[in-house]
Amino acid sequence: MNPRVFVLAAILLATACNPFDERQVPDISVGKGLQPVISWTPATAYELRVYAGDKDGDRSDVIQQQGFVAPVWYAKGPGGYENSLHSPVTYGVPPPGSEVAPAPPLAAGVTYTVTVYRKDERGNGEGFTNTRHRYDGTLTFVARE
Repeated sequence: MNPRVFVLAAILLATACNPFDERQVPDISVGKGLQPVISWTPATAYELRVYAGDKDGDRSDVIQQQGFVAPVWYAKGPGGYENSLHSPVTYGVPPPGSEVAPAPPLAAGVTYTVTVYRKDERGNGEGFTNTRHRYDGTLTFVARE
């Protein structure tokens, strides 16, 4: 193999690589009350979902048995899948610039799961050449007065 071709191939491979970065997974905290403040770091994401129960709708065993599990409430930032949703968000209160509906307060003593989705801002490409990751953080909590 021609050494120049080998070096060029190695450079292209190295620039296309985007390893999974555990530090980008949202670390979530939920405040007290029936309309708690939900915070996460890193402080931007593209969507937040709150589900009733101890599993989120993407990972629930119920999905496989009974179909889709809808969130109790969700929040999205403007701009589709851009990380434009900023921490913190108050449960049930639509963030500025979103088209999300308000939600009633949570029920005291009930278990909920919040999931925050972040887009990998370092990746690029589409389809087969896509090097982006989606970073999901999940936290289960019990709503308290």
